[in-house]
Amino acid sequence: MVAWRLVVSILLLCGPCPVALAGEGLHTFWQVKGRQNTVYLLGSVHMLKPDDSAVPAEALDAYAASRVLVMELDLNDVGADDLLGSGQELATLPQGQSLPSVLGPELNAQLESRLRADGLDPGILSHSQPWFAALLLEQLQLAKSGFEPGAGVDEQFAQRALADHKPIIGLETLDEQMGIFAHLSLEQQRQYLRSTLQQSSTDAGETQEIVRAWQHGDTARLEQIMRQDSRDSPELYRLLTTDRNRKWLPKILELLDGDDDCLIIVGAMHLIGHDGVIDLLQQRGFAAVQR
Repeated sequence: MVAWRLVVSILLLCGPCPVALAGEGLHTFWQVKGRQNTVYLLGSVHMLKPDDSAVPAEALDAYAASRVLVMELDLNDVGADDLLGSGQELATLPQGQSLPSVLGPELNAQLESRLRADGLDPGILSHSQPWFAALLLEQLQLAKSGFEPGAGVDEQFAQRALADHKPIIGLETLDEQMGIFAHLSLEQQRQYLRSTLQQSSTDAGETQEIVRAWQHGDTARLEQIMRQDSRDSPELYRLLTTDRNRKWLPKILELLDGDDDCLIIVGAMHLIGHDGVIDLLQQRGFAAVQR
């Protein structure tokens, strides 16, 4: 159960109220005019260091003007029961299988060594699917480097919406998010874990680079990082990014056809590049202005 407590803390940790970035230059933030409303799109970094947690002043103004907040998940509606119910089932191997048996001796030894180095008993993951072990390692590495989910953009705005009694619309459910990983083949999951073990020493540095680009609205640099990720793991990238962008699009178009202003917050990598949300909207004739 220790691993699940970590996941609960990753998703549900309370964060600070949003602090505004200086208004100079562009941000990872766009404004799109709908039929008779305005839809704002803010790119999120899900985990931030507290010193880097300020968000664009334009986004705070957009939040104030918006009747609803739209996010990947309604974090205010995700509780421990969700994670310990169907969520746990999605992260658990079928009966009769164990993580060491599906990983094989070499990969399992690498995983156990890393877990022990992080102060964890490998037994807590003995029946977890490989994708869950990989995701946990990524979060642990970032946490060791000072990144906190509570300082992330999503949690900051979720907490503000909770205090303001502002409704949140989730673009997908927790089961849908976790199901993307759970439905990878075992070989795809093993490859994801191998890649995570190889790259975890550089994950915090890459995330910090993403943070710097996010803070300055440097979409060109964000696209470079995204293209590298797509080359390293094309199938996982398609499932986690491109497919989800296209799935969200009808809901976003429906919002653009509504009467009320709204602020949409999704991971920054979902907004940029070919087949990013901004590109998909532009393909349908909407003018998106970066601010």
